[in-house]
Amino acid sequence: MNWKTIFNPFVKFDEKKLLLAGIGSAIIVFSISYLLGYQMDSLFHFNYLNKKDSLLKSIGYTLLVYAISSFVFYIYGKIINKKTRFIDIITPVLISQCVGIFVVLLSEIPLVKNAQQEILSSTENIAPHFSPLTLITILVFSILSLTISVYGIALFYNGFKTATNMKNWYHIVVFAILLLTLMISMQFLQ
Repeated sequence: MNWKTIFNPFVKFDEKKLLLAGIGSAIIVFSISYLLGYQMDSLFHFNYLNKKDSLLKSIGYTLLVYAISSFVFYIYGKIINKKTRFIDIITPVLISQCVGIFVVLLSEIPLVKNAQQEILSSTENIAPHFSPLTLITILVFSILSLTISVYGIALFYNGFKTATNMKNWYHIVVFAILLLTLMISMQFLQ
């Protein structure tokens, strides 16, 4: 497997295999995040699970995130290319989200958890003081989280680009605006 395939598996693999891989990864991402007390509340974003929410509600909300995102980008894909198929849009949505579980898993490392807790608890201080280890831990966690998120966005972009044959710069700008708008607005639906 070469670098091009790692960043754009949509040109090498059959859409049915990719869809099955996407569904499988969505189930794994949901299961692990739910077990760790997180819930997907937007594309590329997880939040703490409300303890009062049932498993069914959590599944429903996660499916809603996938459905709205797929529907919005399907409509946009149809605008760019009338031959765009729904399977070609939902597959990159599903597959691109599988990398998000690594951010969740990273945040569960005790060193990272303790550093996050130290920063949260010191926000009440007027002049907060953090240990160098805390700052280094948060810096490394932030860089890794950003890298993982960028990889997920690259997967989604490449899948969408392949599905729609997107080439114009203004289509890319609209794609970025749509993605950013969805990422932010969907967090307020919960």
